[in-house]
Amino acid sequence: MRMGRWSDRIIVGIGIVAIAVNAILQFLIIPTVASRFGVSYNNGHITDGYDLLANSLATGKGYRFYPDTASTLMREPGYPVVLAGLILVFGTSFTVVKIFNMILTILTAWVVIKIAGEIVPEPLAGDRLLLLAPPLLFLFHPGVLMAEDRGGVEMLFTLLISLFLLSVLRAIKSNRVRDFAVGGLILGMTVAVRSTPMLFPLFLLGYLLWFERRRISIAGAGIRVAVLIAAMFAVLSPWVIRNYSLTGKFVPSASVFGVSAQAGQYINTHLFEGRPFWMLDREASRERDKVAQRLGMPFEDGAEGYYQTFYKTEDELKFSSYLFGDVVKTYKASPMLALRSIGQNIFNFWFAGKTWTATALNAVVQIPYLLLALLGAIPLLKSEDGRKVGLVLLFAGYVFALHVAVLAQARYSIPLIPFIAILAAVGIVTVRGKVTGTSRTTVAGTARVVAN
Repeated sequence: MRMGRWSDRIIVGIGIVAIAVNAILQFLIIPTVASRFGVSYNNGHITDGYDLLANSLATGKGYRFYPDTASTLMREPGYPVVLAGLILVFGTSFTVVKIFNMILTILTAWVVIKIAGEIVPEPLAGDRLLLLAPPLLFLFHPGVLMAEDRGGVEMLFTLLISLFLLSVLRAIKSNRVRDFAVGGLILGMTVAVRSTPMLFPLFLLGYLLWFERRRISIAGAGIRVAVLIAAMFAVLSPWVIRNYSLTGKFVPSASVFGVSAQAGQYINTHLFEGRPFWMLDREASRERDKVAQRLGMPFEDGAEGYYQTFYKTEDELKFSSYLFGDVVKTYKASPMLALRSIGQNIFNFWFAGKTWTATALNAVVQIPYLLLALLGAIPLLKSEDGRKVGLVLLFAGYVFALHVAVLAQARYSIPLIPFIAILAAVGIVTVRGKVTGTSRTTVAGTARVVAN
């Protein structure tokens, strides 16, 4: 995408306005509105036990939830380490966390502009709407605004996966091994925050072999992906070594997969019994209490009363493994339950909130974004550079499929909003072109426009 002086000034202006508007929203408007939905979005404080881990690190008690519980593998270390750093420098003020999230959001909006520049065909690159719309659609997506006001991992993870996709797009364009190494380093940092993208390099290899086979040989694709994976594990090596020293096992991610699988199965089994999502989530936790007691594994009911925190690290791994095995056993005995759970998770990933009211509000926001994104994706895929947006869709589909198979709710879709925003912006331009008859907005015809 061409970036002249005019666009540079606009970008700076967007940044200044976005910071001002975000400050007003985060410190004046959202706290008032969110008070009505506190149980739905857990706004106004650090969530999911990250505060416990960060405080433990900051006070020198190690990577554990409580001083008397064992060192944990239940959360990836990236976000707690960042929070611990903020605590050491600024103290425990949640205002600092909100400002940090705002900075992450502004940086992600800048990366959104860069990704759009990589995947939008050149004849559309000079369209001012396509310069302005993607970052604005991201910055002011209500889910993003709520995530900024929530001390969770979403905004850091969103920035990192956006940087990863940008690095991969540029590495494929340059075809340089060192650029794939850079992508691997960014992926390592991303996986250290949340391990969801860890297996994506395997899908990237398939993409290179299928769509880039004219530019990259089979051996060349294998070497580049191998370098990317090696760089990822170089970043993760301290975590992997630490986990091996504690358990004697190779554990490159968090030990929460079985917990997520059990929660997803329980919620989807009881979803239409009249109780809200958040209550079912808590009931699932109480069921896990019973399992841990039955297995004879002493634990504290910590981390906001949701996660079981153990006195032995080995018990944590055994517990997660047992839960996952039990979920698989149940699905094997009832394949229809498995299909039903997957079907519900497809909906849950985009729309499910902690209450039915929150779910309805999510649908009001998400449906227009998704419809516009579909309108934008179709013509982009038909363009000469359709393989570029294909890579973005492959990554989004990969993240979507992982959650659909286990546990899904709308806040898990937040890290994909940067890509949805870009596609939705193209969708807006496509609709505008059809309404006004402006030929430059016909994305699928860009190759012919250039040729003529």
